[in-house]
Amino acid sequence: MGIARGTIKGIIGGVDDLVDLAVPRTCGGCGAPGVRWCGRCEAALHDVPARIRTTVETGVPVWTLGRYDGARRRAVLQLKERGRGDLAVPLGRAVAHAVLHLRAWGEVDGAAVTLVPAPTTAWAARRRGGDVVTAVCRSAARTAAPVCPVAVSPVLRSVHAAVSVGLGAGARARNARGTVRVRSLPAPGAVVLVDDVVTTGATLAESVAALARRGVAVAAALTVAAA
Repeated sequence: MGIARGTIKGIIGGVDDLVDLAVPRTCGGCGAPGVRWCGRCEAALHDVPARIRTTVETGVPVWTLGRYDGARRRAVLQLKERGRGDLAVPLGRAVAHAVLHLRAWGEVDGAAVTLVPAPTTAWAARRRGGDVVTAVCRSAARTAAPVCPVAVSPVLRSVHAAVSVGLGAGARARNARGTVRVRSLPAPGAVVLVDDVVTTGATLAESVAALARRGVAVAAALTVAAA
């Protein structure tokens, strides 16, 4: 029995070592060692959502958890560009709390909420090992479930999207025009469009328009950060 226990502990330890190699044991928000997500960064992400005005008119209220800096910026970059899929969980918790605030304020009206992740290209999803915004939304749905039924409907896809880095609002809007496809209708519920970062609002605007053409009204857009 003792040998069996020792073998099991050895296996578990080996798995932990592999996990540490794949996902370093450092905070995804501040880089602190010994923990993958610290309490200070958790608190930093849990500000109440603030309504913002985007350069490109989206047609719906746009809310964000804060500026694209500090723990928010590092966590988003680590999730998208460094393979830190574990960070979808704390980011999802922050999104869930924001959604529940909007619902309590009457900004999102309905017994159920449907989160629609902002579109990404198939290429970007493959490169990142999956659609990271959808992963954040699914984590948010699990967090909010005891309070409010939340569905996740990844029905949007970007097609023929040109690179927008460094472009102004007008150029971004032109780049986004006609690039969002609605693959199917989202689940019933008050629709909240979710993205990681909003810059000008061009992608959100095109997503809202694409859904509207299919008869789907968006109640609000929510982002983790605003650049």
